[in-house]
Amino acid sequence: MQWLSMANKKGASKAITGGFLLVIIIGLFIFGPALLKMVGVSVVPSPTSLNNTMALGVISINSPAKVSPSSAFGVTFLIANNVNYKASNIYFCLDNLGLFTILSSPQTSSPVPGGNAITSGRCVNIPSLTTGGIISEGFTLSVPPASAYGNIQYSQNIGYYLNFSYEGGASQPLEFVSQSASSSGSYQPPITQAVGVTNGPVIISSSSSQPVIYGQDIELTLNLNNVGLGAPIGNVKLSVYLNSSTLNVTDAGALGFSVASFNNGTEILSKEVSIGPAGASVTMPVGLSPSESSRLSASNLPDSIHNLKFKISYSYEQEGYFPVGLYISPYSI
Repeated sequence: MQWLSMANKKGASKAITGGFLLVIIIGLFIFGPALLKMVGVSVVPSPTSLNNTMALGVISINSPAKVSPSSAFGVTFLIANNVNYKASNIYFCLDNLGLFTILSSPQTSSPVPGGNAITSGRCVNIPSLTTGGIISEGFTLSVPPASAYGNIQYSQNIGYYLNFSYEGGASQPLEFVSQSASSSGSYQPPITQAVGVTNGPVIISSSSSQPVIYGQDIELTLNLNNVGLGAPIGNVKLSVYLNSSTLNVTDAGALGFSVASFNNGTEILSKEVSIGPAGASVTMPVGLSPSESSRLSASNLPDSIHNLKFKISYSYEQEGYFPVGLYISPYSI
């Protein structure tokens, strides 16, 4: 009986200890982030949602909220690509370091020429990042002594840049009708039709008045706009893909397009476009090739739909920042 009593006491003691530990764990779970913040350690932020106009972005930054004088600290970034194309030639750069200096980083590189991201900081080159890809980049920074900032509370917004190359593509169907079909009233008069935009920070949308009669041109307008958080670096390359045996862009050379022809009948029209604050617009007349127009007329086909594809490629830069505070010495919260 005495042995049983002692066993019961031990079991009760374990239950009390287990319950106490459970309370501590729950307390840390609830109040842990606040406690960490009080001692100057920041919790990894929740991932930022990247919509289809952002493409590439920093979804998380793990950095201390405050650091002590004459110390070192690490910063880790999660960089993600979330839309339909591969980002390439990526440079991730730290800048606007203020009194901080970089002790170590994965490597040192120079960013794409023409960007803003090269002053006192350092850049890391990431060759490419596929759709849905996430990569982690870390830096170690050193903190100056308190005498460097007058031994007062100090906070520095450390900047970062993402500098990358990207592509977007879209297409639009073009409808042509015969003269007899148009005269019969079976088809409504030409109306303006628009198609959706490309993914990425630079978008391209199109509109045209169609259908038109065989032998006439459809006036196609391509609108390019920057809807991202940064700005294009240099011009945007616009490319139009068509089958030269069925479609033709009238006076493509006079419109500033260079033309590349291939044995399979594909033609690629390319042009450099500068995008200002109000965007840019390119209008081109697109019609059936003479041979296709003759074939359709002879076949008495009432209508014909052809698909025109276009692509944009560009370099882009966007930026952000995160604050890091410095304690006074002797430091305190």
